[in-house]
Amino acid sequence: MNPLPTLPTLSIDARVATVSLTHAAKRNALDAEAVAKLEQCVVEARREVDAQRSDVVVLRGDGEHFCSGFDLASCAEEPRRVEELLIGLSACVTQLRAIDAPVIARVQGAALAGGCALLTGCDFVVAAYEAQFGYPVHRIGISPAVSIPSLISKMGPAARALLLSNDIIDGRTALARGLATHAVAREALDAEVETLIARLLAKGPQAMRATKRWIREIEERGAGDLGPARGRDAMSFAEARDASVALGQGEEFATMLRAFWAVRSEQTGRPAQTR
Repeated sequence: MNPLPTLPTLSIDARVATVSLTHAAKRNALDAEAVAKLEQCVVEARREVDAQRSDVVVLRGDGEHFCSGFDLASCAEEPRRVEELLIGLSACVTQLRAIDAPVIARVQGAALAGGCALLTGCDFVVAAYEAQFGYPVHRIGISPAVSIPSLISKMGPAARALLLSNDIIDGRTALARGLATHAVAREALDAEVETLIARLLAKGPQAMRATKRWIREIEERGAGDLGPARGRDAMSFAEARDASVALGQGEEFATMLRAFWAVRSEQTGRPAQTR
């Protein structure tokens, strides 16, 4: 009997490409290998869309959670390893945004830190009422700056409070603030996603592709929420990524992560996952 996969996978069913986070036992937390594989799956899904073999992309997580963020086990030993995770996460979000077809995130349980960042690359976020969203990362001395350009695209001014507060919000609140586009009971989550997929597939795929390209083009001109400065062009995403990386190379992150890790490990009696 083959073991269940633990790295992200891509499956194609008719006109739908589904990228799945498959390490349910770790709440789909992402280590360096998983981030690299996720980027590969998203790039392959984008190629499917470009080849006009897929017209909708779904991003989902197995088990009880969507994605609890980074698995920082290796970073507790060598904090500068977080650089690889942040660079990979930024690449995943950039590739998701570059897909010229609707991208749907199916969210149950935790979508925290890096998991929440992934949602900002998606067009639709279908959330369970009890799902959890937020960036509880300041407590380990890291910044969610990598998320700022794409999070503002979804939430507008409400992004500021979510990024700075460390608050965890549920599916209803995420809907009200613009992070989620749909919120339903957990048992209705799959049906809601399937209904949305059917509605999107009934539309003209070329018209949908053109709409995605124009949304991206207008956002990248830098008007609106961020004022006259560049908004969400490639350079802004790179600068936001580098701001998070710079803090990940600092002593504050190293000290706070190790302290958090020690307490968490003592409480659980085993190495902890850090969100």
